[in-house]
Amino acid sequence: MQISDTFTLNLHTMSFKRRVFKNLLFAGWCVLSVNGYGQNSDSLEHLLSNKKLSAEEYLKACDELSWNYLNDDFGKAKYFAQLGIKKAQAERNSSMEARLYRNLGVAYYMNSQMDSAQLLLSISLEKAIRMKDKKLEAAVYGAIGNVHNVSGNYEEALSFYLKALSMFELQENRERIRSLLGNIGALYYSLLNLNQAEKYFLDLERESLPANDMYNLGRAYDGLSRIALKRKNFDISLGYAESAADIFRRSNQKAAEAIALQGIAMVYYTNHKDYAKAKEYALKALELTRETGYRSDFAGSLNILSNIYFNEKDYENCLKAAKEAIEADTTDANVATNLYANMVRAGIFLNHKEEALHYFDKYRALIDNRSTKEFELSMAELEKKYLSEKKGLRISTLERERKLYGIILFTAVFILLLLLIILYLRQNTIRNKRELAEQKILQLMQEKQIVATQAVLDGETAERARLARDLHDGLGGMLSAVKLNLFDMKQDVIVEAEDVARFNKVMEMLDNSMQELRRVAHNMMPESLSRYGLKVALEDFCRSFPNVFFHFFGEDKRFHQKTENTLYRAVFELIHNAIKHAQAERINVQVIQQPDRISITVQDNGKGFDPRKETKGTGLQNVKNRINSTGGTVEIHSVKDLGTEITLEIDLNDDKAGQNQHPHRG
Repeated sequence: MQISDTFTLNLHTMSFKRRVFKNLLFAGWCVLSVNGYGQNSDSLEHLLSNKKLSAEEYLKACDELSWNYLNDDFGKAKYFAQLGIKKAQAERNSSMEARLYRNLGVAYYMNSQMDSAQLLLSISLEKAIRMKDKKLEAAVYGAIGNVHNVSGNYEEALSFYLKALSMFELQENRERIRSLLGNIGALYYSLLNLNQAEKYFLDLERESLPANDMYNLGRAYDGLSRIALKRKNFDISLGYAESAADIFRRSNQKAAEAIALQGIAMVYYTNHKDYAKAKEYALKALELTRETGYRSDFAGSLNILSNIYFNEKDYENCLKAAKEAIEADTTDANVATNLYANMVRAGIFLNHKEEALHYFDKYRALIDNRSTKEFELSMAELEKKYLSEKKGLRISTLERERKLYGIILFTAVFILLLLLIILYLRQNTIRNKRELAEQKILQLMQEKQIVATQAVLDGETAERARLARDLHDGLGGMLSAVKLNLFDMKQDVIVEAEDVARFNKVMEMLDNSMQELRRVAHNMMPESLSRYGLKVALEDFCRSFPNVFFHFFGEDKRFHQKTENTLYRAVFELIHNAIKHAQAERINVQVIQQPDRISITVQDNGKGFDPRKETKGTGLQNVKNRINSTGGTVEIHSVKDLGTEITLEIDLNDDKAGQNQHPHRG
């Protein structure tokens, strides 16, 4: 087999997965600042060494310095924040302490240390709420939203973003509103909801232009560039990325500039296959991320370089870049997934088979099976709730301005609220009981369906075996007897010369019929499956097609007959579907067998389809039913005109995988 065919884990494959768009969020930190002293870092550091500074001036300098260094130097940002916190605690200045904790939390976020960031921001939020500092409270809500965003907790992220947005709108703080528009746009991009992401980035552009907010304008262009790249509008994507890079370069925002340069590299890599140009920009981005010291951005640049090296067939540097990126940062699951895929592919080409199998396990562990549709519905519900709350807040503000609140209204609202709480609790109790009952019913139905499916499959397997025997031994024997009798008759009968050709034609047709009979019997229940196991049977079956290629990894050991039969019939169905319906020109069948589980991937370059709309066909549904009856899983990834990848996985230790069966010997 050709090793190059083993994995086709390219950028198209990675597009099946959601991507975390952390790189657009870093810019929002600067806008969420509640500082604004306006001095540059060098002058502030010099000022801090002045022993005549008052405690308040000293703390303000630490606050400003820690914030200014967020985008350029994690070490200094951390140092000045910690220095200020120590001073604020000694002076019992809770206000400055809260702000400095916020700065330190942001610094840890920028360095991809999310647990520490979450803890420090929670401390800041608690202090801000206690002091009723609404500006800082809103800023910290936005910061916590960013932490949840890059951690993949999208619902929590949007909830915090909308809470911050409501507070900033009440404060009429347009600068902070612009920042959050960019962050929400980045969140929707992470979910690959490009239409919603585009809406927020266009809103950010419209808000930034009249305000001359070049920084957020650069964020808007960066976001629009990545959306255009996803849609394969390469010229538009390149224009936006170059504009963003120019804005960030002129404002000396190195971290932001590095991300924009990554975007330019991706355009050249994806569109023109100009790997030299792509590498040039990726190396520029890598150099900037080395200077800033932020690990996630550093890993992102190495990820792009790893892809480029692989396509240049430089497998040594591909593997080296991927390993260095993994060591630097693994918080972005999508980047880490692509890196492990590259490590698998490069390892195979370099003949590091054991190492490749190890990285393949890492790759499989990172695959996210959460439903994008479910996420989108949840996001829509949260946004609807925000709009409703926003309307209520505006009404409340107008009422306060008109001074219509009184004791009677307050009492009425209180009583109504109490009644609503009682009603809610009652309804919640009823709903919980109903949901519990529905869950039990659903569980019973699922168990019943599995038992029924198992019975059908057992009967089907037995019937196939019986028919295969009848065809081979019964009808096959009869045809052989007919052939022998005809041959004997020829010896005893004088055949005219003109009839010889006709007789030979009949004998040839009889031979072809016997061959076809043996083929049909074999397909119904291949002898190699019962004798030698799944690997040999699948290899024989794939070899019967010129465009089907078989690959096996792991240890070839026999397991339960029922499971072997189920997997064989499933692969049989998938290959015929790919040839007949997808019109695939090339099909890869990959089997990975481990002591505790077996995984089979059938990949084709056919027409592709939308799994959410076209998975109810009889063939694919039969495959799902077969695998589910053994306690296994079916994972489907397909893109129109690009192909389909279907993975079957069964836990060999699961009782369902061999229920009422005995394992094969051997």
